[in-house]
Amino acid sequence: MPVVDYIPISVATLLPSEAVGLDLYQQERETNRLVLYRAAGYPLSFEDLERLRGRGVHQLFIRHDSREVYQKYLREVATRDDCQGVPFRARAGALTEVVRDVLQVAFAQQSLDQTVQAADELGSLAAEILTKDSFATNGLFRVLHHDYTTFTHSANVAFYCGVLASELGFDGEAIKQVTTGGLLHDLGKLEIAKELLCKGGRLDESEFRRIRLHPVIGFRKLAHREDMVEGQLMMAYQHHERLDGRGYPVGCVSSEIHPWAQLCSVVDVFEALTSHRPYRTPMPCSKAIMLQQRESGAAFNPEMLKCWKSIIQNSFVN
Repeated sequence: MPVVDYIPISVATLLPSEAVGLDLYQQERETNRLVLYRAAGYPLSFEDLERLRGRGVHQLFIRHDSREVYQKYLREVATRDDCQGVPFRARAGALTEVVRDVLQVAFAQQSLDQTVQAADELGSLAAEILTKDSFATNGLFRVLHHDYTTFTHSANVAFYCGVLASELGFDGEAIKQVTTGGLLHDLGKLEIAKELLCKGGRLDESEFRRIRLHPVIGFRKLAHREDMVEGQLMMAYQHHERLDGRGYPVGCVSSEIHPWAQLCSVVDVFEALTSHRPYRTPMPCSKAIMLQQRESGAAFNPEMLKCWKSIIQNSFVN
């Protein structure tokens, strides 16, 4: 069975004692062939999932034509009101998949209304999970994707914004708004050619100027909407500003930069450093934090960066 005819799914999204409703396939290590692991009507047990993780199996495969069934399953897991018996790993994993999928569709259709509505709904769901007593940051980090696409980057930044906002003591409504703002912070990149965003080599001056326009483009798209608050608009407009005035698009300094934009800047750079890029491999989290610390007070809000460093160090070491 050619792997190209299948799509990978995260084991972290699967619930024990519940049939997913589609055939699950596993890739053989020796031959890379896909073999049937579990037929559609047979549920997985907790022991099944633990054995998979114990063998280092973090993804299974489904047929391309099963994608809609899987997306329906993910939405049911992510939005379930009664979360008893649903492990945090599964709900967070399902939500990250739903966020990426919905953002991908909304971004591709370039419908601003649809994108903002989806971001608002997904921001609310994410904030609900992030503010739960059972929330575990290390579990969230392990179910995030790190490929270089605008919708993946936006999804990860949104979750990171929510985590940092929660740790900084934001109330529930503010966490929801910050998370939604994270989903929309790079909206302006949709007007930038994909070939330019994914260029493998060094950008020339004209290309760099074009990419540096994305905060202005995103802000202009959102500025006249009544369903956006000031902080969210500034997340789109100011997330590349620096405290020392050497950022863009304006060169704002210190208190001229909205606190939510300062927060977004910390996690936006961290996500970029620790994810795949066309021109480099992901950086270990510890090295990314070390590089950011060199810019503490110059590029980044020191207290926010200190809080983010604590979150990362307490979540995992790599």
